Amino acid sequence: MIVGAWIHEGDGITIEQQTPLAARCGLHSIRSYDYGYARRAAQALKQANLSLLGGMHVDGRELVASWRSQLRLEELEAYHRLGVQLEAICVGNELREGGDEPEKKKFTADLSHNLAKLLLAYRRWLEEHELSTPLTYAMEGIVFDEQGNFFEWVWPVIEACDIVGVNLYPMDSAGWFTFGAFEESRRFLLDPGICQERLAEYEWRFRLLLDQLTKAKKPLLLTETGFPSAIGYRQEGERLIIPESDNVHYGESMQEFLALIQRVDAEYNHPVRGLYFYEWRDNLHHDKIWNIEGSPIHTAFGLCDRFGTPKFNIRQAIDGLIESPGAAVR
Repeated sequence: MIVGAWIHEGDGITIEQQTPLAARCGLHSIRSYDYGYARRAAQALKQANLSLLGGMHVDGRELVASWRSQLRLEELEAYHRLGVQLEAICVGNELREGGDEPEKKKFTADLSHNLAKLLLAYRRWLEEHELSTPLTYAMEGIVFDEQGNFFEWVWPVIEACDIVGVNLYPMDSAGWFTFGAFEESRRFLLDPGICQERLAEYEWRFRLLLDQLTKAKKPLLLTETGFPSAIGYRQEGERLIIPESDNVHYGESMQEFLALIQRVDAEYNHPVRGLYFYEWRDNLHHDKIWNIEGSPIHTAFGLCDRFGTPKFNIRQAIDGLIESPGAAVR
């Protein structure tokens, strides 16, 4: 199983400074959300012997108006000239109609059908150039109904993907939005009953997802996963939110979470081709802290603190996943 993470830029710490440690901690791969990032990171990835889950930005509003407006064949070609091992190309991430407010965002049939057309156009280009790079799209929870099943109109995208990508977290809405999310994180890390309840909920959703993909004969890529380490926060000035983390309980909870993924993956004969942590390092300047989504807990998702120091023994936590006999996304 491929294990990777997104490594954000900024805060005076370069990608070149972070990738060697990521490799030493056992990661195989890095995720990008756009080509510009991938181009800047390419040399560092080569030096650290890390592969890339390449991302291609898609504007949801423009996609609905015309799928051809989002067709960037020159960018797809450029990815293949980077000289980096490509695990897959992720065409779009969490596309929405209705806006970004939690209660308004929707993944509609128009998005689904036009995204499927875009994916198929990229597949034709790859075949014409005798390239076998898998294509995927990173879905979020709005593609599922209340029973955990894909909405019917999502299936064109699933069928157009070589590997189905899902951003899947052991968190509900209360764990994401407003400053109350820090209390939800504290309860998850410090209350064993709450932790078991949420992991059981995650396992239920994970199994439902795998049941559906097994019937469709599609492998899964966890394009984002993880959870915050925060048990509180402090605010400096008007805009800086600094998470207060419990790294001991975070590491223990992460071990349990990854063991769950490995166990379920094995029961389903290893359909999970890889997972990407969101994210490598705490991000005190994430756009979603103060935007309309209002998600300050985004400061605390790092496997490392904001300075790049690991919060726990990352290699030990992911060794079991790396040793899984499931096929890599090659």
